[in-house]
Amino acid sequence: MEFRLPWIVAIGSGSVEGLPEILRGIGCSSVLIVTDATIRGLLGPRVEGLLAGSFKLGFVEVSTNHQPTLDKLHVEIPWAGYDCVIGLGGGRPVDVAKYLAHKSSKPFVSVPTSISHDGFASPIVALKDDSGNPLSLFTTPPRAVVVDLQVVSKAPRRLLASGVGDLVAKVTSVADARLAVRERGEEIPESSLRLAEAAASIVVDNIGEVSSWTERGLRLLAEAGLLAGMAMSVAGSSRPCSGSEHLFSHAVDKLYPGRGGLHGEQVGVGAVISAYLHGLDWRRIKGILRRAGAPTAVSGIGLSVEEAARALVEAPRLRDRYTILHKLGLGEREALEVVAATVGSEE
Repeated sequence: MEFRLPWIVAIGSGSVEGLPEILRGIGCSSVLIVTDATIRGLLGPRVEGLLAGSFKLGFVEVSTNHQPTLDKLHVEIPWAGYDCVIGLGGGRPVDVAKYLAHKSSKPFVSVPTSISHDGFASPIVALKDDSGNPLSLFTTPPRAVVVDLQVVSKAPRRLLASGVGDLVAKVTSVADARLAVRERGEEIPESSLRLAEAAASIVVDNIGEVSSWTERGLRLLAEAGLLAGMAMSVAGSSRPCSGSEHLFSHAVDKLYPGRGGLHGEQVGVGAVISAYLHGLDWRRIKGILRRAGAPTAVSGIGLSVEEAARALVEAPRLRDRYTILHKLGLGEREALEVVAATVGSEE
């Protein structure tokens, strides 16, 4: 095994105040901050106030994760003037910053403003290709992760509930990985699967605290995301944290662009279905989602039962990564029955 992990992790109330010291600790003196217009308006002045005078600063505002557009942006940025990239914001700015930093061989510092999924601490980047299809790229893990719980506490509850959905879904992604090890001889580091399991357990075992969105609850959610990111770094791929539930979400994105929910919402619903197919306690997962305020039925992600069943049939065709969906090969009628039985309603 050969892998990289973050050098510095700071999770706490007011952690962003330590950003200057963290940047100096990883040898950065000139910083490109990638964010979006909303976050720049809310947090840009604070971050600029912390860093101005000691660091050369540049800002890039992004509104898309379209890979060809980002490749053009990469060419336009004067990289000789920067030795570090900060991703400041939600999932999209963090992913874009991670991608640009990787292409430029610059250290990446993740400063998430919400925890809507595990991407803030992982080496995985979610982009869209020319046709709008989802791309999952393995890049370089963050050199540093800074989660300010005061900042995260101000994120919309829907985003945080989405994070719960993405993290509890490690139950089924690990089940798919173990299935691939048993039946296909796939080589996946056991340590990476244990880390992913631990990430899910933190959320499941502490859902009362997490769903109350207290500082401790948010810290637990951030720690779970950190472990999930580490699991992917150790595995050298998203395998421990992305299985049939993610394929379902990708199929929803492909078939019904703009119709579905947030990534973690779709993955959470997919995890209920996948848990049922694996013979796991799918009702418990559904209960976890309900307590967090995340969707527990396909109507919550903008789909009918028939549309979700179509996505479930399409899902294993999107990637040659062995999961329970590949094993079972559900037909349309079977998929319809499964969706109706598990996520056809909120009950």
